[in-house]
Amino acid sequence: MRMGPRLAAILCAWHPPPGGSLNESRVLVVGATGQLGSVIVRKLTASGARVRALARNQAALAALAPEAEIAAVDLRDLPKLTEACRGVDQIVATANNNMGKGPKSPTRIDLSAYQNLCAAARNTGVRRLIYVSYKGVAQDAPVDIFRIKWYIEDAIRRSGVPHVMLRPTSFMEVWIDDILAKGIREKGVATIFGNGQSVANYIAVDDVAEFAVKILSRPEVMNEAVEAGGPSNLSQNELATLVERRLNRPARRRHVPVVAMRLLPPIVRPFNEVAARLMTLGLYAATQSTPFPGWKTSADRFGVAPRSVETYVEQRYL
Repeated sequence: MRMGPRLAAILCAWHPPPGGSLNESRVLVVGATGQLGSVIVRKLTASGARVRALARNQAALAALAPEAEIAAVDLRDLPKLTEACRGVDQIVATANNNMGKGPKSPTRIDLSAYQNLCAAARNTGVRRLIYVSYKGVAQDAPVDIFRIKWYIEDAIRRSGVPHVMLRPTSFMEVWIDDILAKGIREKGVATIFGNGQSVANYIAVDDVAEFAVKILSRPEVMNEAVEAGGPSNLSQNELATLVERRLNRPARRRHVPVVAMRLLPPIVRPFNEVAARLMTLGLYAATQSTPFPGWKTSADRFGVAPRSVETYVEQRYL
């Protein structure tokens, strides 16, 4: 990122307030053009917060939010990343390469990218880093991107940068829009992983963004993990039925066998890393029940009212 001398002077002279309101500080949104990052940017700019939006694609950044400062930076470029962190009070980071492959695989670049971000944040005096992880994060998780998120969390903790790990449950946009509704609308087919009876908790991207914004305004929340979910704990079969009814289109259920999702990833991975990753995600959904009965505790704490799956489907498919 290139800065003019006047902007550089302003950034060098600015010192973040230790505990001021969100509108008095500058927030760096890392992964600003992504599914979640873009919503966070829009919410922050709409509230009057000073936002610096960081992603690799300058054209996408410019189209995102004219009110935000733009930092077209690759997280692998530590000098430019450090420059982008100057004058920043807080960072909210959503960047990932979940669907990347080869040189851009998340297994190759995500951890080192966040190690750079931690170094840049530490060296520029950033007060707090909020990292959007996942509620199923674990060192031995069966899905590679969940394991990577665990190692990123570990790197953030080890860095000494004050932090919050925001761990949402499954995104409705992914499981309803991308996996179920698209197939039902276009082909009359609902793709179900396994027998479809495993239960998961779901949350909308907009509600995850609301959690992030609320945490940004709460300086006392520090060095902890915040789990975020919604009121809906449903099986894939129940989810498909809701979508079918809303679209008024009965669909044929196509069940992906568990045995195929177990056996195929090692065979497919050398040729199609993304397909193998999606199979392991499907296997996780088919074999792990992940309800979240305690979703309301975090929601009440931060004053967020996550919508239900029923409400989401009604609003999404008018």
